[in-house]
Amino acid sequence: MSVGNAAMNRVPCLLVVIGGLALSAASPALAQSACTTNYCIRSQPISYQTPPGWPAVPVEPCCKTDWGSLPGGIDWSNGAPIMICTGGPDYATVYPNCGEPNNLSAAFPLAYEKPKIGIGVAWPNSKDYRYEVQIVPIIAGSDGTCAEYSNHPGKVANWWVYELKQPKRGSYVFTAVVSFERGEKGYYAVLNSCKLAPPS
Repeated sequence: MSVGNAAMNRVPCLLVVIGGLALSAASPALAQSACTTNYCIRSQPISYQTPPGWPAVPVEPCCKTDWGSLPGGIDWSNGAPIMICTGGPDYATVYPNCGEPNNLSAAFPLAYEKPKIGIGVAWPNSKDYRYEVQIVPIIAGSDGTCAEYSNHPGKVANWWVYELKQPKRGSYVFTAVVSFERGEKGYYAVLNSCKLAPPS
């Protein structure tokens, strides 16, 4: 075999090795981002405090939703699943993604222009603890960190709609501390320590 032929035979091997290195270097970045559009939102409660008698207690009247069931059911092994749920502004009609304290929600894709986030709280329906969830109306707590996300400041609302200012591409993460208060018509969720972390 001539020197020229030996060199030509080495080139494909080098391309395969270089290609393999490029793929392995790109894989962690791909694994970190599950957002397949310009903007996405994920959510998770930092901590929660459930009311006495949870979850078979009355909640404030709320919008009707046809959410169906959570994929894979609800994980009861780590305690009471209080969920912060995020989606688009049409939160009640398009199934949002919900995050538990031990599980960050999946990324929910937002609109390409003027992306808005729907923010809410859910807990298991008392009739079917494993699968069915229901919206719990929310209000911003006294620490003031959640007021900017509420489109009904100082009032109990079924969910909030917040428009991203100067959005960055990638997944945002919304977190909050959840507790509950009882009103005349039942319990509602109180959110404190709200934080919307931009994409890294």
